[in-house]
Amino acid sequence: MKNNSLFNYYILVRKMISYNLKIIFANKFIWFLAGSVLFYLGVSIIYVFSNDVSRMQDLYGTFIFCGVLLVFYPTVFGIQNDQDARTIEILFGIPNYRYKVWLVRIILIFVITWLIMLAFTFLSSILIVKFQFVKMTMQVIAPVIFLGMMAFLLSTAIRNGNGTAVVMIIIGIFFMIMQDSDFLRKSQWNIFLNPFDPTYGVNETSWALITMKNRIILVIGTIIFLLAGLLNLQKREKFM
Repeated sequence: MKNNSLFNYYILVRKMISYNLKIIFANKFIWFLAGSVLFYLGVSIIYVFSNDVSRMQDLYGTFIFCGVLLVFYPTVFGIQNDQDARTIEILFGIPNYRYKVWLVRIILIFVITWLIMLAFTFLSSILIVKFQFVKMTMQVIAPVIFLGMMAFLLSTAIRNGNGTAVVMIIIGIFFMIMQDSDFLRKSQWNIFLNPFDPTYGVNETSWALITMKNRIILVIGTIIFLLAGLLNLQKREKFM
């Protein structure tokens, strides 16, 4: 009896993963995936024939942009796609909807992103400049997941993919512009903080502390965004 229960649970999990993978790779995600790959290849080709790239910090921004492209579409347009396909009505009929469907989908989105980013960093460590590609991937994935969860939360509140995309782009542009300011560049609140590029005037010990606080803030923010987004999905009347 116990073996049958485990087997049934395995079948359920496998079907859920298969279903969500089809959802993730459906519609326009393939274009964002292609854009991420092409951007990485284009920049990498430039770096391969350039003598200016010798440090990890030169590649960090490239990896961040590629990661954001990968998580952008499934987190921003996921809710709207469910509404357009009329599948959200079925999903709301599943007990513990937020845990059994979207939580699995979110995990898959970030696992796929992490694996692709791991491949990018591995190739760069071989073809461009030698560095610890696993460490680089872990540092890159923290802000990428944070932004992905922020997009997920906003999508549950705005309930429109285009509206969510506009808000996320505005937030991204704001932080990119503020990158040039000394306050944000040295701040632990900087989403795009580059741990491999100590700011001028900051010693290594202080920079390590700033980086650690920044990652803690991103992790806490990610958890808060996830819980708030899943809580919003319990408000059935807003999505029907």
